[in-house]
Parts: sequence; structure tokens; C-alpha cells
Amino acid sequence: MAQYDEIVKHLMHQYANEFAMLSFGTQDVQVLETLDTEQQTVKVHRNDMTFKVLWHNETVLLHIEVQTEDSRDKPMPFRMLSYASELLLRHELPVYSVVIYLSPNAGQTDPGGYSYGNDVFGLQHKYQVIRLADLEGEAFLEAASVGLLPFTPLMKPPEGINTEAWLQRCVEKTETAPVDTQTRGTLLFALSLLGGLVHAPSFLDKLITEEIMQESPYYEIVIQRGVERGARENSINNILSVLTERFPQSDVQPVAEALESIQDLDRLTELHRTAVRTFSVETFLQGIDKQEV
Repeated sequence: MAQYDEIVKHLMHQYANEFAMLSFGTQDVQVLETLDTEQQTVKVHRNDMTFKVLWHNETVLLHIEVQTEDSRDKPMPFRMLSYASELLLRHELPVYSVVIYLSPNAGQTDPGGYSYGNDVFGLQHKYQVIRLADLEGEAFLEAASVGLLPFTPLMKPPEGINTEAWLQRCVEKTETAPVDTQTRGTLLFALSLLGGLVHAPSFLDKLITEEIMQESPYYEIVIQRGVERGARENSINNILSVLTERFPQSDVQPVAEALESIQDLDRLTELHRTAVRTFSVETFLQGIDKQEV
């Protein structure tokens, strides 16, 4: 999901009302404010987007998570309960949560909630599950929901239209959207990036030129962050490889989890040198913990 975060969050922020209408399934909703998404849990985590909205004349919170694949680290119901609880504690407003799954095979087993107990005591938490592959894409093209245009290639095409013809229609609709040149470039860049989840990159390249995408200020940002992310992942893998080779009987998973919170490449380079001379995995991990406090 990391390579899609920047552009998806931009679209959700820029076209918040369209995503709110998609989430609640009604036009009777208005976004009042975009809220800070940083949550102080055991590790600082950012949920995707949280909005304060007016829904049926009531001020509530709308929390949206966007997933390319099924949740791997923790079951999605646990994550959604954690996010909703933190938001409720912080804002003391009703929290309505939504998960939007991008990839066709994702979210098929998401139950949309978590519960236990009985009528006397226990817990019940529900959230909305939206799988783009289940949505009728034609309705979104006809509605001219500009902010959702980049997501239409991931939706269900009309009956009798093959995937390539559908993708071409989505691109053509985006090209004629009533927006300025920069915004059009951003929409087409997002469409190309997201469309790659289900369509052949070679076909996308024929329909959307790099020159058009470069009109978007987000093009260089996403490309550069992709390069930085690749360098960071390589650094982490190198550290883990060194520790695994030197201490084959030790569990390096706690180290992997600790390294995930480090964004500074210089710091990771320093830790790679430390891994070469450390006395044990435990000593290495203690060194990380002391530095990160």
C-alpha cells in the first residue's frame, strides 16, 4: 500500500465529500473538517483519513482505511476497533468506519466487524466494507465523480465490455474532466498507478503518456519516495541478513519490527555497521531501543 498512500490520501482530502458519499451511500452528508490522523498507540500509527462530517444533521466522524490487500500484521476487525476506540476517546463523537479494498481479491473474507459476549456484557463493533471490484463502474462515470475517476478501472465494467475497452473509457472520461491541467495530470497519474493493480502496465502506457502525468506535482513526489522507500527496504534487509548469518539460532523478528519505525537512511547505515560487530541480537536490539527512546 505504501506506494499508493501519497496519491490516495491526496484524492481523499481533495475530494472528501465524494468519498463521504461513497462511504455512507447517500448524498445527505457534508464534510466539515479533515482531522489529524496520528494516533498515540504503543507505536505511533496513522490511519488513512478521518473526517468530521455532518450526516443526517448529526456531527460524526468518518474514518476511512484504504487497503490494496488483506491485512497481514493484524486482522482487519482488530485494527478497525483500535482506530475507532482511539478516535472516540479523543473526540467523543460517534465514529463510523469504512474499509475500501482496491485489489479484486482483497476483502472477500472481511466480516465487517468484531464481537464477543452476550446481552449482559461483551462488545460489538461494525464497519462498512467496500470492495471496488463489486461496484458498478458505469454509475461512477455517469455521475462524473471527479475524485473517484482514478478508481474506476478497479470497478466492475458494464456487461459486454472487456477490461481493455473499459480501461480506455475510464481514461477518456478522466481526460475530459472539468479540471485544470495540473489536476488532470494528477488524476491520470493516479489512474495509471492504481490501474496497474489489475491492468497490464504496457496497455496503461499506451493510453496515458508520461508527459501528461508529469503535469502533476505529485508525480515527482511519488517517484522520489518510491526510490527512498526502496533504499530503506534494502538497508533493513541487509541488516537482517547480517544478523541472521552471524546468529543463526536467534530470532531476528523483533529487530525487523524495531527497524520498521526508523525512516532515516543514515541511521540505518549506522545500524548496519553496528550489526557487523554486535555481540548478539539482544545487544543490537537494546541499542536500537536506547537510541529510539
